[in-house]
Amino acid sequence: MIDELKKELILLSDEKYKKFSSSLLPNVDNILGVRLPTLRKIAKKIAKSNYKDFLIQNDNSFAELTLIEAMVIGLIKDENEAFELAENFISKITNWSICDTFCASFKFFSKNKTKTMKLLEKYLNSKNEFESRFCFVVLLMYFIEDDYVYVFDCLKNFNNNAYYAKMAAAWCLSYCLIKKFDTCILDIQKNNIMPWVARKGVTKALESYRLNEIQKKKLIEFRKKIKN
Repeated sequence: MIDELKKELILLSDEKYKKFSSSLLPNVDNILGVRLPTLRKIAKKIAKSNYKDFLIQNDNSFAELTLIEAMVIGLIKDENEAFELAENFISKITNWSICDTFCASFKFFSKNKTKTMKLLEKYLNSKNEFESRFCFVVLLMYFIEDDYVYVFDCLKNFNNNAYYAKMAAAWCLSYCLIKKFDTCILDIQKNNIMPWVARKGVTKALESYRLNEIQKKKLIEFRKKIKN
């Protein structure tokens, strides 16, 4: 099965898209250049048929195979099986593209917050760059609206200097500011969030059209006060 899939992916590869993808993922050297909509179609087909064989046989020799695996796990209908596979998959997250695709694909993260929180607790304090990023991408995608206090507590305790982990935390903070501005602006003023994350999060929030000029002025003033 996996050999046939590899042949199919090679035929579907696009050299221009490969160069574009490689420019975004400079440390990834196994990209074929197959577009995400095509990978999603393949993942849906696998999820409806022999996905267990695929998961067993997958050797992740191409970046696209890992992305397909992320998508297939997200399509599994049995919640317990899906969460078990999700936890096993986390160790395969080695770049931001796999991380964000997986988080966006796994809908049980929003449907079962209790089980998701238990999973996140295992990785929130991880020094691994992409285990940490995984947590904050899940938080920003599924938790801010209904579980803001939990999200902000995670941001307060964030302490990972790896670039893609910090970027996810900053992205998460920017969403907190956009969606819960009045509460979040007070929280960041009285809590010690990592300065790099606070500055980058504020900068990203300032790019949003959802904040008005008065809110943006408050953020600019706060940003000036952030110490290195």
